Amino acid sequence: MNISSNISSRVVFSSIFFFMAIFVFLSLIVSSLSDTFAQLFLVFSAPYRAYDFVNNILLLGWVIMCVVFVLKSLQNNINNLFDRYLAGGIGLIVFIVFITRILGNHATETINITYGLSNKLSGIFLDNLLLICVFILLYIFFILCPLLLGALKWRLNIFNKWGERLEFYKPSLNVSLFMLFACGIQPFYDKNNLWLYLDLWTFYVGLLLLVIMLYRDNKAFGFYEYANVLWLIIGVLIFIFSSKVISQTNYNTTRMIFIIIALMGWCGDWMSASMQRESKPKQNPKWQNLKKQNPKMQDIQNLNNQEQNLKKLDSGNKNIFHILKRKK
Repeated sequence: MNISSNISSRVVFSSIFFFMAIFVFLSLIVSSLSDTFAQLFLVFSAPYRAYDFVNNILLLGWVIMCVVFVLKSLQNNINNLFDRYLAGGIGLIVFIVFITRILGNHATETINITYGLSNKLSGIFLDNLLLICVFILLYIFFILCPLLLGALKWRLNIFNKWGERLEFYKPSLNVSLFMLFACGIQPFYDKNNLWLYLDLWTFYVGLLLLVIMLYRDNKAFGFYEYANVLWLIIGVLIFIFSSKVISQTNYNTTRMIFIIIALMGWCGDWMSASMQRESKPKQNPKWQNLKKQNPKMQDIQNLNNQEQNLKKLDSGNKNIFHILKRKK
């Protein structure tokens, strides 16, 4: 994706990521070092508390972003019909999730991410099958595939129709860093089932691909990318240090903050690029209404255009005739 097309999106969501990361860091450090506030992270991560409220605010902002994009595209008559449908579909899904969370009705059991209260592998798999599938998709399409392309220095063929479309919607490096940071919010030891270890190992693979990409394709890293890598390193160190605190609570509510930021950043990237496409040529509204009322108006317009062209040609021939006559 063109870097100049998503610079504003990159600045906005990197700033949001920065403030949310500081918020989480402080709560983890205070909970780990202070006996008085040892339950601070637990309280913030509880349902309907601070982190849950932040998630709702982000979801609402996501819906507003989709609506503004669709309205701006229509207002500017931009040729991005598929992008409008995509933004409308995403906005509708996010709005349903937001309303469900607000209304409650035990929605916490389905929306909050929990990796199981049982030590039985089969029970964990059946209870969280949908959730596991969602995380697998996030890992594949927002972490592993983009970072693997960068690590191998592969480029999509933008001269191919599908290659151009995939390149347009491919998550940027910042989005992958946000998602990797979100997946790093977990205890790094004393896990009680295989799925949690699989989550951790996949996170390690993502980190390895990032290191390889940083070594082989450092030109892909700008100021914000390096800054977000630094925050990722600091975050991993704090998460390792605070693993005991994280393991005692539903840390996935905290994860959701950065997952939503990453997905919003992804939408912001292709929305910014889509808004820079050329506009459709505007037509006279009165003429459009006449065409709707009478389909033959298009044929009449074509005849009028042909008549005007013939008049121009005839006048041009007359001028040539007069010039030749004067020369004689």
